[in-house]
Amino acid sequence: MSENSIRILLADDHKMLRDGLRALLEEEDDMQVIGEAGSVQETIQLTVKMMPDVVIMDLGMPGGSGLDAIKDIRGKGLPVRIVVLSMHSGREMVMEALQAGCDGYVPKSTAHTDLIQAIRVVFAGKRFLHPDAAIALVDNMLDRQEESKLAGLLSDRELDVIKLTAMGFTSREIGEKLAISPKTVDTYRERAMLKLQIESKSDLIRFALRAGLLDSLNTSHS
Repeated sequence: MSENSIRILLADDHKMLRDGLRALLEEEDDMQVIGEAGSVQETIQLTVKMMPDVVIMDLGMPGGSGLDAIKDIRGKGLPVRIVVLSMHSGREMVMEALQAGCDGYVPKSTAHTDLIQAIRVVFAGKRFLHPDAAIALVDNMLDRQEESKLAGLLSDRELDVIKLTAMGFTSREIGEKLAISPKTVDTYRERAMLKLQIESKSDLIRFALRAGLLDSLNTSHS
């Protein structure tokens, strides 16, 4: 084992999987598994104590979510790299992991072929996305661009109403904020939904989130 080995912490609640990963990684001359964690709290504690170079993080663990562990580690400013190893490669899960602060994303189904490369890539200071995760990320960006274009069809007042609706305010509360009647609020919302070809309030809220309308909550109330 080289003195310059990549020091790795395995965080997964299934010991059999950790054993398999350890065997896989320790076949590599430049990698060393220095610890294992089976829960979110243990992952955070061992990361602080052992300061690994790379944490291999499962998202489904006792005591919360791997996303919570990622956010906690990032909040502490620890200079560790994090590779998510997950059963899921759907768009929303990939986006949540990236937003939480992971450096790489590998589905468990491809760990035997992709994990070693992912570790070396993130250790070198770059990001690694398995093709499934990359596709999910690109799809999300394209959808967001398309929905941002659709949002451009709306008037400023319609956008105000949609934003406040998505934030959970009632028509009466929105009317008070915008100095208009609840009936006028409903009219603006109906116009917006017609332009966007959206039929339900829940779909309208999802649209607002996907289009990034809530990224800035500085809604004009003039």
